[in-house]
Amino acid sequence: MNLIEFKNFSLIKYNTLRLRSVAQVCYFPLNIEGLSEAIEKTQHQKRIFLGNGSNILLTKEHYDEQYAFIITTMMNNIERNGPEMIVDTGVTLHDLAWFAMDHEIGGYEFCEDIPGTAGGALIMNAGQWQWTISQYVRWVDVIDLETKKMLRIVPEEGFFQYRYSKFNEMNVVIARAGLSVSQGDYREILERMLEFKKERYFKQPRNYPNAGSVFKRPTKNNETFFVWKLFDEVGLRGFQIGGAQVSQKHPGFIVNVDHATCGDCAALISECISRVKNHFDIDLELEWRVIE
Repeated sequence: MNLIEFKNFSLIKYNTLRLRSVAQVCYFPLNIEGLSEAIEKTQHQKRIFLGNGSNILLTKEHYDEQYAFIITTMMNNIERNGPEMIVDTGVTLHDLAWFAMDHEIGGYEFCEDIPGTAGGALIMNAGQWQWTISQYVRWVDVIDLETKKMLRIVPEEGFFQYRYSKFNEMNVVIARAGLSVSQGDYREILERMLEFKKERYFKQPRNYPNAGSVFKRPTKNNETFFVWKLFDEVGLRGFQIGGAQVSQKHPGFIVNVDHATCGDCAALISECISRVKNHFDIDLELEWRVIE
């Protein structure tokens, strides 16, 4: 078996905001063959590819048969092959970090507490501080959604940017990637990994569901701004619509404090964009992917 199909499938565990939404049609590929099969089956539907569902906003409480959700979390094989790790698209960054530590591979400590999967991380060039996943990419295998063929992409300079990659401009889905390997010390890797985790726990809201940082850091006149500082100045810290709230702990996050709906989150995002635009004449850009 390469592919599992579900009908009327709850997506509450596949979006980290824990919004209640149901997909009429949902597929779980178990391997690349299953991913190809899912793509073939859904050629007349709007395909929505999901991993863990971090950094996404579901906007509908029900996605009918016009949509096909393809969830890649069961494509989770990871192995070392000489000078690289080969990582399936559904491997979580948490598991990637621990695999690297177990094999004394340094450089992936920053990944441990990022909630996404490898596929999503490559699409948005996930990272923290000065580290991003793009620094370690040797190649990426994708399936072209038009031709249904597998292609290998070796990213050139400029392919990855801040929270963005050229995969967003391509009609492809990521299947697996080859990541570079460098020798590390087990104890040092563990210590750094736990330090990264502690820093994020101190700064980020963990008591309510969230989907990570909502907006990219904006720029105006070549100056970069911190979103949370802008939000504080326009009174958005703790601002709430329905069950969705701008986090009290870190206003760069929107949290689900009380059974938030898709509509609550969309309305709160609109209010944030509007206040910042009106007060600072700064256009905020979502870091999240919106599933419409």
